[in-house]
Amino acid sequence: MLSLSKAEKSYIQAGLLASPSSRADGRALLDFRSVALETGVAPLANGSARLSIGRNPHDGGGGTEVVAATKLEVESVDEDGQGKDGGRIVCTVACSPSAYPHLSSSAPDDIQADLTSLLNQTISHPSLHPSNLTILKSKKSWLLNLDVLVLSDAGNILDALFMASRAAFWDTRVPRTRGVEYKAPTRKDTGKDKEDMNVDEDEHENAQKQSGFDTRVLPKATDFELPDYWDEGEVLDGRERWPVAITLNIVSCSDATMQIAQTNSGITNSFS
Repeated sequence: MLSLSKAEKSYIQAGLLASPSSRADGRALLDFRSVALETGVAPLANGSARLSIGRNPHDGGGGTEVVAATKLEVESVDEDGQGKDGGRIVCTVACSPSAYPHLSSSAPDDIQADLTSLLNQTISHPSLHPSNLTILKSKKSWLLNLDVLVLSDAGNILDALFMASRAAFWDTRVPRTRGVEYKAPTRKDTGKDKEDMNVDEDEHENAQKQSGFDTRVLPKATDFELPDYWDEGEVLDGRERWPVAITLNIVSCSDATMQIAQTNSGITNSFS
């Protein structure tokens, strides 16, 4: 916990007892700190965001700052792999040592473990799971990795964590895929002495006969391809349901912890 000198305590108390009351940074008691949000900060990620709360507008210092980025990986849905039909979301929070300079070197490890657990428990809830993480049903799916880095913590870290995560998810694009099936060409199709060849045959069908790949919509596709490399893809399904902020209500008389998640549309979900 951050320790304050006698002079700092006296300055804070004097501001609170003054009329009108003010905080140490000059804000009134009910004034919010400024919030700055920027998306697309990591070009190599599928989605990214940087959020700062209460940074000094003059020198850009102080405040709470969090960077979040998402990355999609292909997983096999089988007994040997960890893949899950419908896709998975895995969240990881890392804390920079400079975010907690007043703590011991091992303390940030405990903090990031707690934040990772909280973020995973909330984001991975079935009610928030996107429906478009499936590539090939029961065969391949997307693993959505969310990595969050806490650069500085000057309060409201949970608010910053979930707002940055939501913005990174909002910025994420899932590549469009198309199932393919390989069929070995028959001797009849590959014979060089084939006399009757229809020169007006569709180029796509001719290419299929030569390569053996069938890229139509197939019920038994064995693999997939990206039809358009230039296409950024589609947004994550249900992104408007993800929470903007999380409030923890801890009941001292029991071992229960309730999380209240509120979306920007006012929808409230509870997780216990």
